[in-house]
Amino acid sequence: MRILISILFFLVSISTYGQTDKISGILDEIDAKEHLNGVVLVGQDGQVIFQNAYGIANRSFGIENNLDTKFLIGSLTKQFTAVLVMQLVENGQLSLDEPITKYLPNFKKETGDKITIRHLLTHTHGIPNADLTDRYKPMTKEDFVKKYGEKNLEFESGAQFEYSGIVGYYLIGVIVEKVTSKDFAQLLQENILEPLDMKNTGYYSQDTIQQNLATGYIQKENSFLNAPHWDMSQSFSAAGMYSTVGDLFKWDQALRGTQLISKASFKEIFTPFNDEIRYGFAWFINDPEISGKKRLFAGHNGGANGYKSQIMRGINEDLVVIYLSNSDKYVEIRYPIIEALLSEEK
Repeated sequence: MRILISILFFLVSISTYGQTDKISGILDEIDAKEHLNGVVLVGQDGQVIFQNAYGIANRSFGIENNLDTKFLIGSLTKQFTAVLVMQLVENGQLSLDEPITKYLPNFKKETGDKITIRHLLTHTHGIPNADLTDRYKPMTKEDFVKKYGEKNLEFESGAQFEYSGIVGYYLIGVIVEKVTSKDFAQLLQENILEPLDMKNTGYYSQDTIQQNLATGYIQKENSFLNAPHWDMSQSFSAAGMYSTVGDLFKWDQALRGTQLISKASFKEIFTPFNDEIRYGFAWFINDPEISGKKRLFAGHNGGANGYKSQIMRGINEDLVVIYLSNSDKYVEIRYPIIEALLSEEK
């Protein structure tokens, strides 16, 4: 029996090394053309099979990125907000399909009565997108709700999809704080980060020095410029978190179990709004064909001032690719890696 176990372990090790070499080769080719600047992690069947750091975390001091480097994750924050919502739904504190005016009484009733939390989660609410000039100045939650609560809808809620980088998920954060009487950062910590031992993840505060946080840069071909300052108060529950690839792997694994929410709630999160709108709650849902077989994947990108993030995970198979970068240049790495790994299957 011991001999058999040793042989199996040896064969698995050989397979893993082969996968690691394949992934490394793919990323080396991409790096040569696009100049990767961040950290990549690939996980399969509950194990990290590849992780590597590329480029510089802080160019003023010549500090290289490493596996524990933290990055602002932008819109990947929305995934955490969606899970918090489903926890409150399970506890009976929220309803996905009641009008948001139940929770935001100062929101204009004429429009707010037509919008539900489900619409906010799926970007089908119709509220105009955030004014990009606002990102450079602070805004209180009260002023934010007032500003967007007074606007007319651009389309009937539920009728179409229009990705909203900030507004919809910001309003969800305000609602979550209202029904729990707790700060969003506190809820994150108590309900998700502490249970999952995600010690390198949190809600970013401009007033706190965050150790090992990469500096964000604007990438111009082979050169890097300091990213302009954004006031992060408006990122909030839509785009206000930082993390590491290792912690996001813990997150991916938690999304495959029931430690945070029930299987029924996860099914809700990973179910597209409808056949035309392939977006669940904070995840784009797609079914690429790989090796002649349709695969169901959920993915999302994120962006902040000088940062990009991306994650793609199998829904029916335990496979995830994560890339966090402190460059504003978007470089797609997920599909080549996933196709290479799954094309090996018979």
